[in-house]
Amino acid sequence: MEKLLKKPVKEFMTKKVVAVKETESLKNLFKILDRNGILGVPVVSKAGKVVGIVTESDLIRHFTTLKTPRAIGILGGIVYLDDIREFNDNLKDHCAETVKQMMTKNPVLIREKATLMDAINLMAKRKVSRLPVVGAGSKLTGIVTRTDILHQIAKLKTI
Repeated sequence: MEKLLKKPVKEFMTKKVVAVKETESLKNLFKILDRNGILGVPVVSKAGKVVGIVTESDLIRHFTTLKTPRAIGILGGIVYLDDIREFNDNLKDHCAETVKQMMTKNPVLIREKATLMDAINLMAKRKVSRLPVVGAGSKLTGIVTRTDILHQIAKLKTI
């Protein structure tokens, strides 16, 4: 069991990663996700460096109904009674047309040399369900999902 937990991420990651560029339209993003049966993708620069991630949570936020903040008018001005920052963030997501406008910047990444245990701990600590795997120069080389982790843990039960 200990040997499996020390297994490098590079040995069990998904190597053929579906990724998108920051300039990809949301319309095409939805097609890509649907065609590949996945719920999220890393976002890469032209050089192949991971610059963000788009997940099902980002997509759901895009389609949530905007709730306008409560406000009152006083002396010709508007005083907001609710936190306007949350509304502004939701408005940006709602109006996004490209991946760059919607993606989560600075995603949680994992290195190829990290272990299965490192991946489990990182996912639990950061509450994420996928980890883009990077090699030299932070270039995307793979992805590890909860499903990949479960497949590895299932091997423990058959050993």
